[in-house]
Amino acid sequence: MKFFKYLSYLLIAFIVISVLLVFNRVFFAPAQGIAFISGLKSVPAKRVTYLPENNSTILPINGNTIGVYSVRKDNFFLKEIFQTAGTPYYLSHNLTDLNGSKIIFLDFNIDKPKELSKVEREFLYNFVSRGGTLIGNEILTTKKGVLKGLFGYMGFKASKMHHRLKLLKSPFYKYFDTNEEKNYWLSTIEKAPYTNAIKLGSAKAIATYEDNKTAISINHYGKGIAINLGISLYDLRYRNLFSKDFRANKDYINKFEPLSDFIVLFIKGIYQQKIKQSLVMHTAKDGNQATLIMTHDIDFDNSMQNIPKFVKAENEVGTKATYNMQVKYITDDKDRAFFLPKYFKTLQKIEQDGFEFGSHTILHTKNFFILPKGTCKEKYPDYKPFSVSEFVDSGDPTACGEIKVSKELMLGAGIKSVVTFRSGELLYNPHLPEILEQFGYRYSSCFSAEDVLSYFPYRYMREYHSLSNPSKIWEIPLVLEDEFFPPLYFRVGKALNLFKKIYNNGGVYTILDHPDLTLYKLKNFDIKFIKSFYSQLPPNVWKATMREVGEYWDKRDRVIFRYYIKNKKLHLRINSIANIDGFTFELENIQLKPSFKKFLKHNKLVLNIKKGTTNWVFDIY
Repeated sequence: MKFFKYLSYLLIAFIVISVLLVFNRVFFAPAQGIAFISGLKSVPAKRVTYLPENNSTILPINGNTIGVYSVRKDNFFLKEIFQTAGTPYYLSHNLTDLNGSKIIFLDFNIDKPKELSKVEREFLYNFVSRGGTLIGNEILTTKKGVLKGLFGYMGFKASKMHHRLKLLKSPFYKYFDTNEEKNYWLSTIEKAPYTNAIKLGSAKAIATYEDNKTAISINHYGKGIAINLGISLYDLRYRNLFSKDFRANKDYINKFEPLSDFIVLFIKGIYQQKIKQSLVMHTAKDGNQATLIMTHDIDFDNSMQNIPKFVKAENEVGTKATYNMQVKYITDDKDRAFFLPKYFKTLQKIEQDGFEFGSHTILHTKNFFILPKGTCKEKYPDYKPFSVSEFVDSGDPTACGEIKVSKELMLGAGIKSVVTFRSGELLYNPHLPEILEQFGYRYSSCFSAEDVLSYFPYRYMREYHSLSNPSKIWEIPLVLEDEFFPPLYFRVGKALNLFKKIYNNGGVYTILDHPDLTLYKLKNFDIKFIKSFYSQLPPNVWKATMREVGEYWDKRDRVIFRYYIKNKKLHLRINSIANIDGFTFELENIQLKPSFKKFLKHNKLVLNIKKGTTNWVFDIY
């Protein structure tokens, strides 16, 4: 008993000391006065050329291609879903264009009920009757209920009372093998989306809401099946990723709620179930199963001093990291100015060794999300934002100034490339995509996976609260961070368990570490975490920087491919906007003959593909 009593005393003492040391910058903050580092060099950020878009119709449709029909003018979101899933697809506004496909996805519009023509109705009924697989989004709103017999439903009831989505047993749920993936939160308790409860006819439920009313159904018609989604793609994916008004049941990192990935993995599961010998684009390169990114935010003076120590540890475990630098050339209430020339040669050498430096703004302000855009002519040394207190800033800080000036000073310090951005406090400014594009950034990491409920990269919209006009900027959400007790080192087991879930789905696991939490660094806890965590990873993990991962996804997003199998040969045709090394495909029930095994790594097909259209032929069993 005495042992536990003393142990509890020690734990309390440890917590008290932790709080005091972590917040010592509040209690012992530098005197308020703008001590300014003069003479820093500034190099203007130049515009860059972004990759053009690619069109799903650039290659002809065939039986292994998912035909995607939409009534909407802007189809970027459908493209985003099928590109992330990695399935070959052909997107059209004309149903008859999809003739020859074995799987068709229908995307209607709840706000504009579709009246199908007789030809369109007959096409769909015949398609399923002959053995096709039909997936319907918003088909409940078709005029006159002309698809009731095909989808096997009698009606539906709209509601805003459903908060959960529960998956039932189905062969299409290949990627949903954890409790979290079988029971999703659709919303918070206070706010729920519109859902449609399907009233079944001949169909059967494969997913329900918490009241056991049908959310997704399947109907066997002739030789084929028709799958009916009672919840829209907007609430399954778009709302959390693109509208920036998440209203999600977020728990701020370290949990596992991949709601926004459901439709991606569902479609992929259907495809691999229905196309027995299938090929899909994978999410990591060089045959790896999943991706791991280590990032550090440099917020304080001792953070800068600690960089070499972390670089040494990361070299020892065989990884490179992204260091997001707060370019602090002004002393304020948070800390003294620390962006000093004495550090620059070290930073240059670290970058030469393969590590990345990104911008983490200049002023670590909790007001970043409400900062005005500014003129985008802000420059050093005239731009002097100053933090007075937690939510009070002076010196006219702007979003442009924070993004532009920080990059120009990093370039002036001799850092060759600054294309990654992370805002202080992980805040999103409405002008962010536009400004990032203007100043040559490419990748961002401002959200936690619990904000957007996704473990895959996606692209920002240029307009706030808009589902149109996609930007070129990729967001790579955070998964694990170090800003709460206990230190990361004491959470290695939980971190590995979370990694396993994301690894199984081929996701991207992004870690955020701050090399400045004084108590934690006294014992090098975070460095011990890095060594312990990385030593227990499987061998087929792509360990990369934010820039490397973003560059791969940017190119992967423009790949269109088709394939077919005939006479024991796999014929693969690929169209790409750029050269890509290590491009990876998953093979399902396809075995290459020994002479082609050189293209296999970790049981995946790995190719170096060239810009333009290329053709590949592989002998298979």
